[in-house]
Amino acid sequence: MNTHRFTKISLFFFFFLNSIFAQNIHFDIKTARDSFATILNRRHPGNRIGYRFFEHTPIPYGRIPLSPHQAGFDPNMVSQEEDLFKNSPTIFVFTQVIPKDEHWVKQNWTFYMSPVNDGIEILLVVKTFGEGLPEYYGVQQCFRMTGETNGSQWRKSIALTPAFSEYDLWAQEGAPKTSLTYVIRNGEWQCLTAQKETVGARTPAGMAIDYLRTNGQPEKKVGPYKAEMFAPIDFPLITRMDKSGQWVCGIHWENTSHVTNHHPADCLHSIINIGGIPPFSKRAFRGKIYWFQGNTSDLMRHYESDFMQPNGKLRIAACQFPVNEEISENANWIKKQMRTAKVNDAELVHFPECALSGYGGADWENIEQLDWELLRKETRSIMALARELKMWVILGSSHQLSDNNKPHNSLYVIDPSGKIIDRYDKRFCTTGDLKYYSPGDHFVVFEINNIQCGLLICYDVRFPELYREYRKLGVDVIFQSFYNARHVQNCIHPKIMPVSAQVRAATNSFFMSLTNSSAPYSWPCHFIQPDGLIEQKLPRNEPGIMYADIDINRKYYDASKPYRMDAINGKLHSGTTIIDERSIDRRSL
Repeated sequence: MNTHRFTKISLFFFFFLNSIFAQNIHFDIKTARDSFATILNRRHPGNRIGYRFFEHTPIPYGRIPLSPHQAGFDPNMVSQEEDLFKNSPTIFVFTQVIPKDEHWVKQNWTFYMSPVNDGIEILLVVKTFGEGLPEYYGVQQCFRMTGETNGSQWRKSIALTPAFSEYDLWAQEGAPKTSLTYVIRNGEWQCLTAQKETVGARTPAGMAIDYLRTNGQPEKKVGPYKAEMFAPIDFPLITRMDKSGQWVCGIHWENTSHVTNHHPADCLHSIINIGGIPPFSKRAFRGKIYWFQGNTSDLMRHYESDFMQPNGKLRIAACQFPVNEEISENANWIKKQMRTAKVNDAELVHFPECALSGYGGADWENIEQLDWELLRKETRSIMALARELKMWVILGSSHQLSDNNKPHNSLYVIDPSGKIIDRYDKRFCTTGDLKYYSPGDHFVVFEINNIQCGLLICYDVRFPELYREYRKLGVDVIFQSFYNARHVQNCIHPKIMPVSAQVRAATNSFFMSLTNSSAPYSWPCHFIQPDGLIEQKLPRNEPGIMYADIDINRKYYDASKPYRMDAINGKLHSGTTIIDERSIDRRSL
């Protein structure tokens, strides 16, 4: 999940403090040999942890994006992050030049490692050349903790960590093979099974990618060392705690798909996705090594502070596909796009109007045609997948009512636990809609990462009053789902609908995500900034996913801001009106 707490400003503050207290930093990093570094913690003498930057071969999957916009990242932000790390007074830099061969695409990696009080902040910047990297490009990072009783001498020259060596613990007379390795599963720290063979677990992103790249038949063993995969974990953090429970160390990388515990080398591994980079581009990835005096409960507090605090940012995936009357076919599209969005680190996935049920009057003509039991079954399967992937879903569908009442045209809000937390029902139905649907009567507001979100559907765009009410409710982003498809080729809707939404965004200072069916003839997904400008959109009449990053802390042009709330509250002028006869007399010069 891409929810790191550091913004540009807080990163600057972090490095400023780091420069002041640099003399108190107790970590030393030095290159050991080839692609290895050794890390010392002066507060934990007698232990040296190793880090291997480059090893084995990648796991590629998916399409290569043609532009940063298509991949969903901002090159300017990458450069700013890299510049901030470069300015850290205690920075360690490692560069790996990777030539093209039968396994690797030509690329350069630059690791920036900055010691902090509880470990080491890492930024990996990947630069591509004539070939980009596909959506998923899994590479293994090695966190090495060789003990006294295992490994050759060259391993010990890089790492010698008796405090965290499971081998050293097992070598004690009569000692059982007790695990010192922990992951977070179902909200709790759990041991990763102790055995000589390599074991591991998938993150939610790993669940998604393994399903996609194996056509729904994930292997039991994954990665260069064929690690046996146990039950999936909640977050990409894998750690060791010494047997006394007084020291912890661990590794976290954003975009991690798998973590493993490798024997006999006594290493922890993260397989991280560095994909989604167009040709001749750069992208940055964040990681952190933890190593401090404390236990796993202490580590969880540090981890939550670093990676799980609400921060006013949200990565979304807006999806389009040719919605039709076949519920199961629609469901397959939805689930595939959910998994693909997760691989691309989206936190919320947004689908079109009636994406699951099909649209009354276009996909089906008689309410009796709807298989409500199948619709509920597929809805539950999508809810279960949201829980597996730990992601938000805004799902367009039809909602059955009692007796002979017509259903609602609805958007379900499904949270990362797989629960429906609210439902928006289309308030303004067209005269055609009213033959099939009952209108709704309420607004829906929900919060993600300190961002207030609201929902609307299609024809609602014609009624500015709805947007004004959402502005009064403090909403930051509107997710609006459409079904403007299967029209004649020169229909007005592709011309007028996105423009209308731009006006609503600009006059109310909303981010807006617009989704639509891709059945011809249609108009595509749009992402609109609070200034009303279209940041990006997908191609027309073809399936696709658009990635966008919402940041409510970023400043946008907002001409209405000084007087907007006055206007909403009925004061339809700026400043103070005056009483003047020449003002009152509107017929004379």
